[in-house]
Amino acid sequence: DGWKAVVCNKFIKKKFNKDGRTEVYVKWMPDSRDEKDIDSISATAKKSATYPCLKIYTTIDAPLDRVCSFLSQKETIPLYNELVVKHDDVEEISPNSKITWTQCPKILIVKPRDFVTYCSHWWLGDGTQVLVNQACEHEDRPGVMLEGEGNVCRAFALRGANFISKDPDDPNKTRITMLSHANPGGGLPQWALTTAVNAVVAVEPFKFLHRINEGVCNHYQQDEESTATTTMDVVNKDDLTGRSNKPAGIAHLGFTCLWPNGGGLKVGEERSNANPSFTTNPPLSSSSSSALPQDDDDDAMWRNDISDGDDDGANDMEEFDD
Repeated sequence: DGWKAVVCNKFIKKKFNKDGRTEVYVKWMPDSRDEKDIDSISATAKKSATYPCLKIYTTIDAPLDRVCSFLSQKETIPLYNELVVKHDDVEEISPNSKITWTQCPKILIVKPRDFVTYCSHWWLGDGTQVLVNQACEHEDRPGVMLEGEGNVCRAFALRGANFISKDPDDPNKTRITMLSHANPGGGLPQWALTTAVNAVVAVEPFKFLHRINEGVCNHYQQDEESTATTTMDVVNKDDLTGRSNKPAGIAHLGFTCLWPNGGGLKVGEERSNANPSFTTNPPLSSSSSSALPQDDDDDAMWRNDISDGDDDGANDMEEFDD
């Protein structure tokens, strides 16, 4: 099926994955976006060009609501993701979708990179948070496309899907499933790209998820009573517009999208009954990429691409096992 298991680097395994809770798989794939969505530089790449796609599974030792709240806060980013140097919201598309800009530092031989990425999230009936992303362009954040033409080069979080769900075996734990396809950009030769990726994937995903687990557990242990009250309030304040006030988002490599006050659609409810004039993604302004979803039908198509409709977030990634 093409997926190759990634072995955690032996020098960091004891610290970041000693119990084997995090599983990482890699598969080299061509850019999966439609041709109309691909930037001009990437479009000139060889048709045979492939880029790393990661499939990741892990368990967090904290309940779902606490994990979602922790990941939605900009103040907690340094606790789990040292690869986010700068980040900003470029344009809000709707209450549950936005265009973001993120910069990461130099990683091995790959110079600093920045990303412009469309992100959207929603909630399944079982409480699973689904967050998808796709690389895009925006005139407010032009990028340097070729290595050597600037200090920071444009990279692309091509497409991705993240599922944050309750552990079916333990209500006090959370399962995180990620699919992340990226192009580091800059026109790197294949040998350099392969060398860098092979070294990075054996370390960074394990470190990233270990720090999420450690961070969320330590964060809420410091202020147990206050956090429990806040989380309960958030969960019980779903509004009448078909949207949830539950906090959502994450600081990933390639995008940082945070919704600390919620806004995600509650899939499975009739949005037309909740607010017939409110669309998931209203028409984009002229400054945005026309390649992004622009209405409810487009956004629903994205959801159908990654969900089998059974509202079971834990099973939604099974199709990628093939």
